[in-house]
Amino acid sequence: MKKTIFLLAASFSIFFIQGCNKKDAVIKDEVLSKTQLLTTGSWNLTALVSDRDANGTYETDDYAGYTVCFKDNYSTFLTNGDLEVNEGPTKCRSTDPQTVIKHWQFTNNETTLVVDTDNDLIELSKTTLKIKMTLGGGVGFLSTFTKR
Repeated sequence: MKKTIFLLAASFSIFFIQGCNKKDAVIKDEVLSKTQLLTTGSWNLTALVSDRDANGTYETDDYAGYTVCFKDNYSTFLTNGDLEVNEGPTKCRSTDPQTVIKHWQFTNNETTLVVDTDNDLIELSKTTLKIKMTLGGGVGFLSTFTKR
């Protein structure tokens, strides 16, 4: 009987400890900074829609027209502010460099991601990056990147 009670108590303790570890892991995920979320892993463009008539609706699926040699490209945001854009396994032109280095930064209290131009940060999670770029006259582009 004592053996059974001990085994139950030991099982409960292990279950409780594992539950705490899972809870701690969730808490750690929730406190990742935007820089940590962005710079962990690489990102593939998985959707691009545009609002070319500036009416506020993204009605054109630009991503559908891209070729495989562009769709396999990926970007890696480095903590030093460099952005490495990689051509992926398939280059569109064999003479293109495999990688190009750009620069990135957050501005406006981390609501804007600057890469070549200002992009409104719509969503940033462990798996998804969505940015919106608005050009003159209200023409807009909404890009979705997914963690590789």
